[in-house]
Amino acid sequence: MPETLARLQQRFGAALLDAAAPSDRLFRGPDAHTAACVALYRGNLAANWAKALGNAYPVLRALVGEDFFAALARRFGRDYAHVEGDLNTLGAGLPDFVATFGPLADHPYMADVARLEWSVHRAHSAADAHALDAATLAVIAAEDLDGLTLRLHPAVALHESPWAIDAIWLAHQPAAPVPLPAEPRQDSRALVCRPRWRVAVRSLRAGEHAALAAIAAAHPLGEALEAAITTDPDFDPADALPRWLADGLFIAPDTPTGEPT
Repeated sequence: MPETLARLQQRFGAALLDAAAPSDRLFRGPDAHTAACVALYRGNLAANWAKALGNAYPVLRALVGEDFFAALARRFGRDYAHVEGDLNTLGAGLPDFVATFGPLADHPYMADVARLEWSVHRAHSAADAHALDAATLAVIAAEDLDGLTLRLHPAVALHESPWAIDAIWLAHQPAAPVPLPAEPRQDSRALVCRPRWRVAVRSLRAGEHAALAAIAAAHPLGEALEAAITTDPDFDPADALPRWLADGLFIAPDTPTGEPT
């Protein structure tokens, strides 16, 4: 009985992921021709994985090298069930994969670097939203500011790590503003944002991270600033707030979609 189309597709998919899987009768012609065709498709699939993941994780690729990264992409693509057609979403699970990938066990910081990179990747395509600006904030009565609940812009992400992930990422950017740290074991806090449609990574002090984390958890502004000062007595709200507004970290209040009213 001839194979059903579904069964043929299942066998083809299995042969793409495993060179040892049977590939007979997947194409017309001799088995050697079929094996060569499947190998070509398998190679193209692996190349697409490496390209898509390399676009999302250029720093990780630079850290491990092209050949290692290609092998990592093959293993991840084979083991990770990616059910979406958009290759831009392929790498969502890579940081957790890297964290348990045996050959990188001696480099535990790479998983957190990958988590930061995924936030950068997501920020490029995050939804637009009307950002809170200084003029909008100025019309809010001073006595109401403490109770103001802000929402982070969709492009914003916060990271905290026992590794110097911010410096590692920044050191791999064009005209790198900081050198690659000699010792990666350094506590760090990083902010991903998208001011004026340009994705940026900012290094944060502990107090500033505490404030933004409190805002992300829906605490009112007054409580967030108090958390910052408790964490870092040198935290200065008058310095931080204008920078946050300039970076477009918040959605304008009372506009559920983020669109101006």
